[in-house]
Amino acid sequence: MHEFDEYQIRSTVILYVAPITHNRITGLTPAVTPLVNALQNLGVQTGLLTTSTLGRYENPELYPVVYINDLPLYPSLASMPEPLNKPDLIVFQSTYVLKHIPLVYEALQRKIPYIITPQGGMTQRAQQQKQLKKKVGNFLFFNWMVRNSAALHCLNEQEAIDVKKTWSHPVFIVGNGVNMPQPKLLAYPGSKPGLKFVFLGRLDINHKGLDLLLEACALLQEKLRKSTVQILLYGSNIAGSKIKLEKMINKYQLQDIVHLNDPVLGDAKQEVFQSADLFIHTSRFEGHPIAVLEALSYGIPCLLTPGTNMASEVEAAGAGWSVEATPVAIAKRMQDILAARLEFPKRGQAARNLVEEKYSWNQIGKQSLREYFNLLHAN
Repeated sequence: MHEFDEYQIRSTVILYVAPITHNRITGLTPAVTPLVNALQNLGVQTGLLTTSTLGRYENPELYPVVYINDLPLYPSLASMPEPLNKPDLIVFQSTYVLKHIPLVYEALQRKIPYIITPQGGMTQRAQQQKQLKKKVGNFLFFNWMVRNSAALHCLNEQEAIDVKKTWSHPVFIVGNGVNMPQPKLLAYPGSKPGLKFVFLGRLDINHKGLDLLLEACALLQEKLRKSTVQILLYGSNIAGSKIKLEKMINKYQLQDIVHLNDPVLGDAKQEVFQSADLFIHTSRFEGHPIAVLEALSYGIPCLLTPGTNMASEVEAAGAGWSVEATPVAIAKRMQDILAARLEFPKRGQAARNLVEEKYSWNQIGKQSLREYFNLLHAN
């Protein structure tokens, strides 16, 4: 690995391209904008080109943000403000974005290297979602886009293994990061009467494994009631998932245990984390979920399935529990957790320590920059 001096850092221009808006709650926005900011703080010249079809990103940032609809169709990159019109490296966030195809073509024409960060979207499991559409897209555009990239940026080791099997392309691994809350804002799990188990993310039944969670709650409901457990699900409605979840809650008569809530941001989100005793993420597949990192940063132990790609790491750190993605296994593990209530404070501290040591945005920025420079100076 190369080390680089301050001049090399400050003379480097890196452009991020991402399909984000400021008013949508997705894992992509909190994964991209703080990383760009971290690199800016390290001295790199950075900027963001947003490509969402739903509108522009309007939050004020310390670096330039340009919306693709404000640029000509071609050449878009050359029409960016200086120095972003001549980047040394482009980082495309997400793979399946049609608006990125002309940008890739332009980058190749101008011999600008680029990286793709698929955010979990190129694993074998993710390829099975909307399978026919992705097969057609791969054949027409995206195989070509991947083949000509300098590397694929994976978020964890499991994703990297999976992606290499499927795509046979160079990869490197740097995880997502999180802003560390002030100590006075931390949760104190297990310190209050009753227990609050929280999920925060998109209410996508299949992706997030919420059907597995509700079926587990149905199996364990009497013990959950006895322990005064409230399971609070916060998130946006995806493809009618909210109605499906409501039907499941009614079917299993869980109305007094499981509660659906709208997505939360800002202070409201902070209050949800502060009041939580356990964070639950029973996803079937993920990249590197920001919501889990945020929960850990507040000192909340987590119950995670292997599909989150953090379960084994969290369990090894004593920061939570791993569980297989089946209703029976989840119910059994939740029963174990209820019996281990006195461990919550210790596991919460371990959760905070894990994130502080490995996943602060400053650390993630430094790791990313090393990988970028290794690619840029490989020859």
